[in-house]
Amino acid sequence: MAWCGAGALRVIGQPAVVQGTLVSLPGGSVEVAWGCNGFNMAFTMAAAGLIMGLFLNQSRLQTIGLMAIGIVLALVFNVPRIMLLTLASVYWGKAAFEFWHGPWGGQIFTGVLFTVYYYAVMGLTNRSPKKSQA
Repeated sequence: MAWCGAGALRVIGQPAVVQGTLVSLPGGSVEVAWGCNGFNMAFTMAAAGLIMGLFLNQSRLQTIGLMAIGIVLALVFNVPRIMLLTLASVYWGKAAFEFWHGPWGGQIFTGVLFTVYYYAVMGLTNRSPKKSQA
């Protein structure tokens, strides 16, 4: 995933270089370790897809599709996270990196990921969210 993050950084004009699991900018580097590469979240999203498929009474093929969508979204959403962590570490300092790498930053990304996943699942299963009665 380091090469995806570095590639995306280059797209926005940053001179990012990849060396193994390190994403380097002229001012510093960030290691994309196993826990930060998005695969743990991909497994979590696969499990969420399985649960949603069972809960929504989907066929096996549809359930596998929901799992696959979760995996893809988790990996895609991890790229901006790697970009943000690299920029925070190099340009904004340790406190900014620790915020985005810590519980709050992780929850923000996870919340956005699960929200997008929820609406994707509802759209693909032809369901609409319940409207609140005010």
